[in-house]
Amino acid sequence: MTASAPTPARLAGIDRLAERLRADSADPAAIASLWGAVLRLDRWYFIARGPEASPSPYVAQLRSGSMLFAFTSPERAAIGARNANLTEQEAARQLSVPLPRAVEWAASFTAAGVKGIVFDTPAQSYWVPLANLVGLRDRLQ
Repeated sequence: MTASAPTPARLAGIDRLAERLRADSADPAAIASLWGAVLRLDRWYFIARGPEASPSPYVAQLRSGSMLFAFTSPERAAIGARNANLTEQEAARQLSVPLPRAVEWAASFTAAGVKGIVFDTPAQSYWVPLANLVGLRDRLQ
């Protein structure tokens, strides 16, 4: 685990918040708690695709539209990559983007037609439309 990767206890806390939101997706307190915790992480992790010199994050088509896959830890990014049928070598390629820069960086992918950002798929899979990401961050600060 890198120095800035969250502890297992912190990840377990985020998972509990995700379960709470899944139980009532319209609960404003559950939304604020989960996304507040995710936005307080030191960095977000992404599966790197494309050339080594200019990688881009992994995007896939889900039921809700094209989604940027993001993760709360490097281990979860590797699990997500393997779940997406990527090779071990591909799963090892990751982007680590520090917050708060990660919010604007992720939101910039709306220009490429990406609809949302989904975290910790397949285990948790909570998401927000990219068009709402900056505003969500601003409301929770």
